[in-house]
Parts: sequence; structure tokens; C-alpha cells
Amino acid sequence: MAQAVKMAQKVLPLLWAAELAPHDIAVMAVTPGFLRSESMLQHFGVTEDNWREAGKKDPNFLQSESPLFVGRAVAALAADPKVQDRTGMLFGSWELGRDYGLSDYDGRRPDWGRHKIDFSGLPPKWIDVFRTGTNLEIKWLTTLAARTRKFRAKIPP
Repeated sequence: MAQAVKMAQKVLPLLWAAELAPHDIAVMAVTPGFLRSESMLQHFGVTEDNWREAGKKDPNFLQSESPLFVGRAVAALAADPKVQDRTGMLFGSWELGRDYGLSDYDGRRPDWGRHKIDFSGLPPKWIDVFRTGTNLEIKWLTTLAARTRKFRAKIPP
């Protein structure tokens, strides 16, 4: 089910952007990196004040971002006079953080996109699921791109 939600997040902004383009409305999706949400803090048994302690259980959590960071990314998009150039796209909060020079409340600049993920704490079956899922997604996107190019060629100028 989680994969269905992730796929919808990638596709819906594209479809909505095409429909809303005549109204000059920009639509995009923003996904956070490793979000330091209340549920993740609870999962690791830490609070926002001592969240770095969770890095002992999962070193990836040291690259997490607060909800404020992704909020700042959304606010930066909303204030961008060229936001229409980004319509239909999916962005990671870390990409927008780079583009707009954002930092988290503590001055850190979390960048999940540049982080070398430590998979050592995950069960091999989970890693296999990630590997299979990403391989299938690449195959699906490649096929979709080829079909879209063929269809676009049929559209009158």
C-alpha cells in the first residue's frame, strides 16, 4: 500500500498540472528526506531535544530533518515568482533546500539526496524489496517515457 501512495504522489501532480495549466496554477509534490516526525521520535524513544541519540540505533537518523525543514521548502516554492516553471514535478525537500539555500531550525542543511544510506541495520529481505522496487520503477519509467514520446509525435503542432 505504501508504494501505491508513493506512486500517486509522483503521478498526480503531473496530471493536475496539465489540467490546471490553462488557469496558470502550479502543482507539484514535495517529499521529505528522513523526516523526524513525532512517530519517528516515538519509534526511536527520543524527543526533539535528544533526537541525535537515535543515531546509535540507526546512523541514518542523524541525517533526518524536522518537519519545519520541509515546511520551509514548501514556503520557498510558494514565494518563488518562477514557481510555474516547476509545475508537474516532484521534489525532495533536500533539492529545494539546495535551490533556495534553506536550513533546518538548528542551522543544519539536511540533504537526504547526497547521504550515503547505511543499509546494514535492515533485514536482507527489505533490501531485496528496495532493489526489486527500484529496478521495476526504472523499467516502468523507461517504458512510459518511450510510449509518451510516440504519443507526443502524433499530436498536431
